[in-house]
Amino acid sequence: MADPREVLKDYIQAAAHVGFVVPDLEVAVANACRVYGLRDEDITYVPAAGEPAATRFAFFSVGGLEFELIEPCSAEFKDLLLEMPSGGAGINHVAWRVRDIEGAVARLAGQGIYPGHVTPGGIVAIGAKKMVYLDPATTGGLVIELIQYPQDD
Repeated sequence: MADPREVLKDYIQAAAHVGFVVPDLEVAVANACRVYGLRDEDITYVPAAGEPAATRFAFFSVGGLEFELIEPCSAEFKDLLLEMPSGGAGINHVAWRVRDIEGAVARLAGQGIYPGHVTPGGIVAIGAKKMVYLDPATTGGLVIELIQYPQDD
């Protein structure tokens, strides 16, 4: 059970990544490689190249910070992500690495902050990690993602 005195900052361990919505993943990756001097082996794609998906991602690290490039492919995600104020360019969201994601979400609910955006149903598991987006309508317009990695359990 979460300590009722704890607030979100008490759950945060570190920045997990900074996410950018991009209209074309290949162009954005090429630019990141050009700017940061990255090589093909520095980039991780999810899903793997050639696999159909509603949204495609590319991850890479620079200076100890992970970056996530997000290309919405389906009409639903294009509408959702490209229509946001940061859609198409700029920071889309900040993801925080947290301990006890369930406790953090419960604590936030007590303050009127709820899951939403691309995870309106709450916490989801992606592989071994758990993640949730907070509803920007309850965060003052900020898009915030919380992630708990298995080693943080």
